[in-house]
Amino acid sequence: MQTLFREIRREFRWITSSKLVLVLAGAVLAMTAWGAVSGATSALQLVGQFQSTLRDYQEHGEDIATALAAPSEVSGSTQQQIIANPLRYDLDQAVQGLTQMTGTGAAASALSLSALVFFPVVGFALGLFMGTHDTRSGSIAFRWPQVGLRGVVISKPLTIVLTMLALGAATAALSALASLATSPIVMGRVDALPLESFSVDGPSPSRTFAIGLLSVLIGTAFASFGLLVGVSTRNRTIVLTAFVMLYFLLPMLGSLDPRNLISLAGNGVFSFVGQFRPQTIGDNDPSLGILAVVLLLVVSAAATPPVWRMRARLPSV
Repeated sequence: MQTLFREIRREFRWITSSKLVLVLAGAVLAMTAWGAVSGATSALQLVGQFQSTLRDYQEHGEDIATALAAPSEVSGSTQQQIIANPLRYDLDQAVQGLTQMTGTGAAASALSLSALVFFPVVGFALGLFMGTHDTRSGSIAFRWPQVGLRGVVISKPLTIVLTMLALGAATAALSALASLATSPIVMGRVDALPLESFSVDGPSPSRTFAIGLLSVLIGTAFASFGLLVGVSTRNRTIVLTAFVMLYFLLPMLGSLDPRNLISLAGNGVFSFVGQFRPQTIGDNDPSLGILAVVLLLVVSAAATPPVWRMRARLPSV
């Protein structure tokens, strides 16, 4: 056990000394800033839409109180919705958008966005760099004789899990703090609107916690895959560039596309407010998406030790 702890400390010392910690910190700040700006922008857009609809009703002499008191019904497909009572619908959307200005709402939105956009890439890069730094520096030549193969292949996944947990916690905490700055700006635009009698509860703390766990699971799965790719190819630049381009530029390939599986895993859990609603292809059962993420994690973790063992037997690692 002491050997394992020593190897984990060694991995974290490398993360610090290699300045990778600065890259990870920058990624968290970028995620937080993007989440804060997109949340505030989304809330203001939804409030602006309600204001526009309210003016239209007033100009046409509609009974505002009656319209706001009546529920709104939405029918039709996602591509072509039919909204009965648009004023109440826009009001509900505006109030829901304002939940992003609360601590839990901001954290839930930022973690949802991170799980879909940031954590797969950040996790893959983390695993890729952890899978290559020993061979690039030559330290693996004395780590294997010192601690054996088991110490290396266990310490790296554990370090990845702890790092992703830290990234998730930091993203949630900083997003909640950022809401303290964005909330006064946004709420100053809605003081004169008739929102007092209407409230849409934001994500509960338990749901926010579930989103955080799912986002960490997704990041860890892709980090485990990155670790496997790193120990197999021992290449960083080309592999990471190819992954980023494929993830962001390649069109969705079908229901088994990893991006679709992430959306599927978060279906009903992720918190997205406004027009941005990730659509899934095929079955909408989130358990299938979660199972696929877990399989990626398990298969990648199981396939890495044989590659390490093969590297250990080669005259040149």
